[in-house]
Amino acid sequence: MKKSVVTKILAVLIIATSLISCSSSTESVDEPTTSNFPVSSYTQSTFELELLDLVNEYRVSKGLNALSIIEQISFVSSGHTDYMISTQEISHANFETRKENLHATVGALNVGENVAFGYSSAQATLNAWIASESHRLNMESNYTHFGLSVKQDAQGKKYYTMMFIRK
Repeated sequence: MKKSVVTKILAVLIIATSLISCSSSTESVDEPTTSNFPVSSYTQSTFELELLDLVNEYRVSKGLNALSIIEQISFVSSGHTDYMISTQEISHANFETRKENLHATVGALNVGENVAFGYSSAQATLNAWIASESHRLNMESNYTHFGLSVKQDAQGKKYYTMMFIRK
């Protein structure tokens, strides 16, 4: 009987971990890379703007600076959101490539990333990130800019990629 309880607890922890995740790179990069990355514009949806505003409201409530949106960050985030939908996995796969892209295209010195899946509202997503120490630390770090992509899969489940940078 104890074994089944432990198994259930482990299953819950694995599911919870897969629902939201974050990644951060605090190392500074001294010189831009020479890679050629596409630079593109990105138009935020109303939903995305709501979540970006909520993150800024949270930061300001903690005495931190509000972050400015850079379309290139959202464009890069969008590519990763598409990747997560295609694999149906929440991950930070290829984070280093996204980090290099933002370094080369917008001069990012530090890069962080929060991802999530399945939340139906911007507030629920923010609440989940606040409740997670690693996500909260990304939102409270010394960043200057951010971008976000939120997309739905064929079943209507939302996938989120939010990236933060310091210039």
